[in-house]
Amino acid sequence: MRHVSRLTLSSLLLIGTVFSADPEAPSTAQKTLEKTDQFEVPEGFIVEQMYQVPEEFGSWVALTKMANGDLAAADQYGGIYRVIHEEGATRAERLEIALEGAHAILWHGDSLYVTVSEGDRDKKGIYRARDLDGNGSFEKIDKLRAHQGGGEHSAHSLVPSPDGKWIYLIAGNMTPLLEFDQSLMPRVWAEDQLLPRNPDGRGHARNIMAPGGWIARFQPDGSQWELVAAGFRNPFDMAFNEDGELFAYDADMEWDLGMPWYRPTRLNHVIPGAEFGWRNGTGKWPKYYEDSLGAVVEFGPGSPTGVVSGKGTAFPAKYQRAIFCFDWTFATIYAAHLTPDGASYRGEREEFFTASGFPLTDAVVGDDGAMYFATGGRRTASALWRIRYAGAEDVSPVAPPTRKHVIASDSEKLGSKDRVERFASRTALENAGADAVRAAKAGTAMAKINRAIALSRVGGKEDRSEIFHALIDLNWAQLNVVEKLAWLRACDLMFIRLGEPSAEERSRILTKIDASFPTEESRVNAELCRLLCYLQAPKIVERTLQQMAEPDSTQLPDWARLVTRNKGYGSTLAKTLRDAPPVEDLHFAYCLRVVKGPWTKGQRRQLMEWYAMVEGKEGGKSYALFLERMRTDTLDNATEDERKMIESWGLKVVRSPFANLPVAQGPGRDWTIEEVVEVADNLEGADKKNGKKMFQAALCMACHRVGSEGGSAGPDLTTVSGRFSAEDLATAIIEPSKEVSDQYEFSLITRKDGSTVYGQVLDEKDLVLIVATSALDLTQTIEIERGEVAKIEPSAISPMPPGLITSLNKKELRDMLAWLLQK
Repeated sequence: MRHVSRLTLSSLLLIGTVFSADPEAPSTAQKTLEKTDQFEVPEGFIVEQMYQVPEEFGSWVALTKMANGDLAAADQYGGIYRVIHEEGATRAERLEIALEGAHAILWHGDSLYVTVSEGDRDKKGIYRARDLDGNGSFEKIDKLRAHQGGGEHSAHSLVPSPDGKWIYLIAGNMTPLLEFDQSLMPRVWAEDQLLPRNPDGRGHARNIMAPGGWIARFQPDGSQWELVAAGFRNPFDMAFNEDGELFAYDADMEWDLGMPWYRPTRLNHVIPGAEFGWRNGTGKWPKYYEDSLGAVVEFGPGSPTGVVSGKGTAFPAKYQRAIFCFDWTFATIYAAHLTPDGASYRGEREEFFTASGFPLTDAVVGDDGAMYFATGGRRTASALWRIRYAGAEDVSPVAPPTRKHVIASDSEKLGSKDRVERFASRTALENAGADAVRAAKAGTAMAKINRAIALSRVGGKEDRSEIFHALIDLNWAQLNVVEKLAWLRACDLMFIRLGEPSAEERSRILTKIDASFPTEESRVNAELCRLLCYLQAPKIVERTLQQMAEPDSTQLPDWARLVTRNKGYGSTLAKTLRDAPPVEDLHFAYCLRVVKGPWTKGQRRQLMEWYAMVEGKEGGKSYALFLERMRTDTLDNATEDERKMIESWGLKVVRSPFANLPVAQGPGRDWTIEEVVEVADNLEGADKKNGKKMFQAALCMACHRVGSEGGSAGPDLTTVSGRFSAEDLATAIIEPSKEVSDQYEFSLITRKDGSTVYGQVLDEKDLVLIVATSALDLTQTIEIERGEVAKIEPSAISPMPPGLITSLNKKELRDMLAWLLQK
């Protein structure tokens, strides 16, 4: 059960003591707070404002707990401050330390460690500051290392290892690697793209290549620098859990929204030598690639800032074991609840704290067991807050785990069913060198595949034949999904690292896998398409276009509810979610762009009309530019005659007819049939006027008529209450393909030239089929001559997309059902 608190300036003065160092100093924080009308925390938790930061004290982005229990805070562009709470009052004073522009501060041992990442280039670095005579002035300041990063993708947080022997540093992708004494990662990273990679069209990180953002560690005295992991975009912070395992909270690239390479913000389990696959532009690795590690928890869009372990809090047990992740953009503190799963973890996220207008930055656990966090950053007004637990649950410190979390790294684990064990084993072999990989024994199919990956990465062209035969001799049909994905990636790496296939190699690989495409498993389908397009497989265009002609199965993500928490950034997300592009089809088009012409006229027409359709949809800031580059690549691989033909068509972008429809407020959710039925059971007092708006917002009225309004692509719902039970209606909404009436079904029409159309045949005149290509707008039609048709097959997939009500909150769904059922 969650507790909703109304947050006003007057209530803040009651629940927390507010002081500034100078009572006369102007405070922009008050104006920010006046705009904030609510926040949510779990039952029993209390949120208090401890201190309003005066404007001259800057915008706080980093916190640490000092030796005496006081907190210290760093202004992103200015100095460092001590925060003192005594006799019910909180005040701050500037520390006497000649460092400014910190992204991180850490009190460890007898020293204050500082990451300076703003300001003059020659001042950026990792510092150790000490007060040797105890007079409160940090007169001994040593620059342990300089770094060449700068700004918000620079070097960030500092975290001590559980045993205190190391200090870990995390850095974003704009921070060049330092010189390291040792690397726990094999020093063989590369872009590793089978198909040509396109950079971001707006120029972001255009020249930043592998390995991207990274984590390093060093001894507290500044010696022994080691590279621990890489392949991040821009993680700001990290924390160790109760098992002593490290977790980092990585950023998304919001300009990628709508594209298949978009990766949401996520929590990564950082084992020694880990690689997480961030790459430039379109090159970001899918989370299932065998040579990287995926996420333990995915959160959605946002701006990751602070990360803190619940260890040491006076919270109920499950929160003591959680990792708390702070999102600046959407004012959310996530509690990631981790459960051991083999050598790693599986995670569940909880929205522990949600608000509007809270730019969350960093957090620490105080001596009192409360969690202290700051708001600020980017020169926004700052405040210091406290979350404490005052409920009835036991808050005694949880017993330390009895489980010893050890990741084996011997070569015998190359074929392990555990992904992290396989990764650690392969990494250890690669670090030992090519001869160690060549000598490794590999008995199972997965072990042979991982050995082939390792040898491709650290071996040479003299190993090419052995790698190829190790892969080609495996029985493709007997491989499971994970093994097939690894096999396909191993082939990719062999060609990327060791050269293009010979004619014989191409023929043998096509003989093994070509007939498998398309398949039902979406990830295998995606990677088969990638490799087969690279190999210019026969009829790959025809088969891929058929996949693109069928309805896209992309559903609204579960993070859609975030759009209500940031009016600026959230409005962009709302537009994207309203008219989201078909992500799976975008991947197929990305692969098809490398297939050389000539194609048939119908195939070229189908793909170019598809581009005209998706160019009218909404995505992140780089969406249109990515599409433009993909389209250009496609034309570059067409013949000169094909390019002239395409230009003569003069195809125009098809704009969405739904841009001006009402928008749900949300937050939405993934509704189940049972939950919809439960909502429908109690409709008394619902707002039917708003219900009609929600029927429009969910795009239902585009296809269904109610009374005198709506479309005709789907059944008339005017008298739906007398014909269907609540469960029938819920099933039709949640699982539209469970039963598709032949009256409304669409068909898959295959032309003799290999092109494909998914649509509804409305009429036939003079041996010409009139086909509607959009269930949402039956006026969008094309004509197909009957003589061009090879076959027409009814589709088992409903033209109605699943999950249309995902954007609605409970009240909005209730209103819509009341209007629809007129109850």
